[in-house]
Amino acid sequence: MTNPGHRARIIALLLGREEQDKRGLPTRVYLKEGSEEELEARRALACEFRSSEPLDRGLRNVLADLLDPDCDDFVDRKMTFKHRREGKRSNELAEKKVAEYILSKYHESANDDGEGQLESAIAAAAEKFGLKRACLFKIWEVWQPIVTRFDS
Repeated sequence: MTNPGHRARIIALLLGREEQDKRGLPTRVYLKEGSEEELEARRALACEFRSSEPLDRGLRNVLADLLDPDCDDFVDRKMTFKHRREGKRSNELAEKKVAEYILSKYHESANDDGEGQLESAIAAAAEKFGLKRACLFKIWEVWQPIVTRFDS
């Protein structure tokens, strides 16, 4: 690790810090999730990953211990992966598939006028996928420039 400030932040993030409890005994304290200190430490770690310098062997071993489901002798924490945001997520793969279906139905109804073609394609997609027209129009609005660009 090239930046000493980064090193201290990263160690605090991954391994916590030793502090004394009320009785004067050592205890391990971890950065509070979402705190400015934790965010700075995460940025420092990301900076290390993005650096062209080789990754410090000690850091690599700690990360391996945090990830390894069978390691519980040195590091008492584990690294988990979760979605960044709570709530309903979009499914880009499904949306792209729906947009491609709309495009194919649009081409099939080529004898209609432009607006009628789209209405017909949206109606077919609503029946096939069980989605509401408003949702389908929204998907089409986002994906139409992408799927038509590759349509030849």
